[in-house]
Amino acid sequence: MDVIRLSQEWKVKEPLARGGFASVFLAEAEDGSEAVVKLIPKEPGADRELLFGDIPKDVPNVLPVLDKGEWDDKLVLVMPKAEQSLRQHLDAKGQLEAGEAVAILLDVAIALQGLHGKVVHRDLKPENVLFYGGHWVLADFGIARYAEASTAPDTRKHAMTPGYAAPEQWRSEHATSATDVYAFGVMAFELVEGS
Repeated sequence: MDVIRLSQEWKVKEPLARGGFASVFLAEAEDGSEAVVKLIPKEPGADRELLFGDIPKDVPNVLPVLDKGEWDDKLVLVMPKAEQSLRQHLDAKGQLEAGEAVAILLDVAIALQGLHGKVVHRDLKPENVLFYGGHWVLADFGIARYAEASTAPDTRKHAMTPGYAAPEQWRSEHATSATDVYAFGVMAFELVEGS
């Protein structure tokens, strides 16, 4: 079992998921509580993930970052363990009742409002919405960008999830908050239609 030393020690346990740019593992804190460790290979643009560990704590419905830094040849983000993803919830339930869909979308909309003018997520989808602390929260800012930043060559601008990608992403144009609103609409359709 590997131990990652950042501001505290984290015991890395079994793997939970592997995404396009990173791997996620269950971890144990020094006090025995569970967390999730995201290991990101150091490559151009990867250090952007650590920047989003600094999203202000007053932005509601965003999964908090407990610890961050570098370990071995990886960048590390440590986050609380969520109960489930919205994708897992949809897979289990299928089409949602209107009231439940509205409650989920309201939680996500509150997060997007809190990020407005600060961060563009660029990858809003059910896999990146997690149930934590009694709310649905945004997670995985791996291809996000600061709202006012100019596009640099290492922003992973071309990374996207096709079914949720806005037209400007397909055209490799500048992503704005409208990009997230488009994905929010696709996700809303999926919640109420079940597909």
